[in-house]
Amino acid sequence: MTADRVVTRRPEAEGEVYDLGYQRYAGERLGVPYAMRAIWRDSVRASLGLGRSLTSKLLPFGLIVLALAPALITIVIAGFVSSFGGDLAELELEEFTNQAYYEFAQIPLLLFAGALGPEMFCPDRRSGVLVLYLVRPITPIHYVAARWLGFFTVMLGILLFPQALVYLTQLVIADNPWSWLGDHLDILPRAMLSGAILGALLTTGALAISAFTDRRPYAAGAILGVFFLTAAVGGIMSDVLDGASADWWALVNVLGSFLEVNNWAFGDFDGELSAYVYLVEMVAVVALGWAVLWWRYRGAAS
Repeated sequence: MTADRVVTRRPEAEGEVYDLGYQRYAGERLGVPYAMRAIWRDSVRASLGLGRSLTSKLLPFGLIVLALAPALITIVIAGFVSSFGGDLAELELEEFTNQAYYEFAQIPLLLFAGALGPEMFCPDRRSGVLVLYLVRPITPIHYVAARWLGFFTVMLGILLFPQALVYLTQLVIADNPWSWLGDHLDILPRAMLSGAILGALLTTGALAISAFTDRRPYAAGAILGVFFLTAAVGGIMSDVLDGASADWWALVNVLGSFLEVNNWAFGDFDGELSAYVYLVEMVAVVALGWAVLWWRYRGAAS
């Protein structure tokens, strides 16, 4: 005896296909400048840890405060002494000038470049999202330029804001502020020139080294290692050798060469070589860094 099998069919779903065709984008085409501006804005935020956790902000802002410390401390001391009727001339702050500021600030600025410079390239390289940036209309050079400008903007701000505080400090401690102001109107343009040179040097060096790896700790270590190693080699060789050989070997210390350019900008040059030699070195280092960036990213879109 067999049981009859009942087969129940499911009702077939009904649907319709509409051929809408290809719809062209009809919105505004903002082009290359807008795309570069967006990358620039993202670079500024990344270098300051904005939009991230509180701990991510501690390092950049801690280094910024460290770079500001000499100016802030001097202003506080001058204000405290002045409020109690003290003689500011007795503070002996003559050596705290815009020209001398970079001798204090080189180390925190270098640490900032080493710690935050890798944020420009390493995350994109590690995540493999570079190709998403390089869809039309931008090219690899647009991407690199926008990243460079973003980090350079932050570096320049860190460099120039303390210079303004240093200038204000000198104005406050002067015996005759108005007379001092009239005699030193050219200080800020000179400070801005030196700041632009140092900012370009550290920005280009940090980004060029970061372009070789997608690991931020490796990049940070390499950046600091290159700058400290060149300073050590230049210092040792200039001490060991004599005469012209020692002077030329001293050029290996790039940050030391910058101080010579800084002194030249303030009319107090005392370098062993021609001032133009140190200036040409700065231009050559920045040009070399840009050549490295172009070489590393020239085929990024392929």
